[in-house]
Amino acid sequence: MAGLLLATVDCIGSDDEGVKMGYDKMNAHDLFVKFKLSKRLVQDFITPTLLVGLFKPPEELSALVVMELLYYYALAHQDSFDVRWIKNGTVASSIIAPMAKYLEDNYGLEVKGGCRVTSVNLKKDGGDGSVDTISYTEKGKEETISNIDGVVFALGNNGLKNVVNGSPDLAAVPSFATAASLNGIDVISTRIWMDKTVKTRTPANVFAKFKQLRGAGGTFFMLDQLQEGGEEDLWGGETPQGSVVACDFYNSGAFMGVEDEEIIRVLMEDLLPAAVPEFAGAKVVDSWVGKYAGAVSWFSPGSYSKRPSMFGDEGVPRVKFAGDVVRMGEREHGAKGLCQERAYVAGLQAADEIVKEVGGGGGKKAEGVLQVREDEVQFTLGSQINNRVNKFLGPFARPWVRS
Repeated sequence: MAGLLLATVDCIGSDDEGVKMGYDKMNAHDLFVKFKLSKRLVQDFITPTLLVGLFKPPEELSALVVMELLYYYALAHQDSFDVRWIKNGTVASSIIAPMAKYLEDNYGLEVKGGCRVTSVNLKKDGGDGSVDTISYTEKGKEETISNIDGVVFALGNNGLKNVVNGSPDLAAVPSFATAASLNGIDVISTRIWMDKTVKTRTPANVFAKFKQLRGAGGTFFMLDQLQEGGEEDLWGGETPQGSVVACDFYNSGAFMGVEDEEIIRVLMEDLLPAAVPEFAGAKVVDSWVGKYAGAVSWFSPGSYSKRPSMFGDEGVPRVKFAGDVVRMGEREHGAKGLCQERAYVAGLQAADEIVKEVGGGGGKKAEGVLQVREDEVQFTLGSQINNRVNKFLGPFARPWVRS
């Protein structure tokens, strides 16, 4: 593990963008081999962690992002990480809908829920290259928005690919075309309503090393424990009969063609009873399966340079990017990789940039961002020493990284 700690300090603490690019071109498994991590450590701990943390095994992930994830969760914030689940209702009803209503009531906005953007058209023929119109579908009807101040693309890899492919103006901009070439990871979500209550030690759990996973990562959450007191809502207003379990598969390509009933059978007969034997006595009252092809950002080797900058492209004014996949430059915040907090903060800062560029009017005010706590002293000191040593070694520094 000492070698891995050195790589973490070198990768995360470096002030050289070229060093990060070098780590990004390498897959994490190769880095583990070079630092002689044991096969058991990689197979029994690191791989299951990555399958539920970045949704891919180490051989398919950028060493840069893996080092960033392991540092953030394993070193920097061991006492801060926990699963958070809303107490009642759904994310849509408890968070998104009230937020949309607040924006509409207080800022005169119109939130176009249920719409899908089909194309973004830029100003040409003497224009400044900013966005001219946005086309979208609403209830099957094509609509257009014009007179646009700015745009924030808050999209995953798959969504960005669809918008750019449908927008010849954007596809002609190299940075947009490159960002649209990034791929996503398949995810499957399930929910199972049972006829009896099953007690588990913790409400949030991970599946690991089961052959029935078919190479996927898996988690299961006991919603009746996480939302204790709100069981009737979980049962759609009906009398609760037992546990309600949310099970998710990540890197789930091998399951995408499997019938929904078979996925539920694998969970109820193989995976859940193997994790908690009491599940063997439970029966399914109802179930739901959702399959999402390419829905989650994939931080593959060599993807760093393709990821869009939060600040957008100079040739397309007042267009910014938000999400966990964006490069934030000096504004980096929190955990790298799959992180809702980072995506949210990127959205705030992207909107702030547009407010600053548009200027004036409407009492618009940029929102502030609460910073995460600083790196621990020993990590900062180690990074400083490492940077000085590598500057002294010059071309002989970091023999394990190819630029």
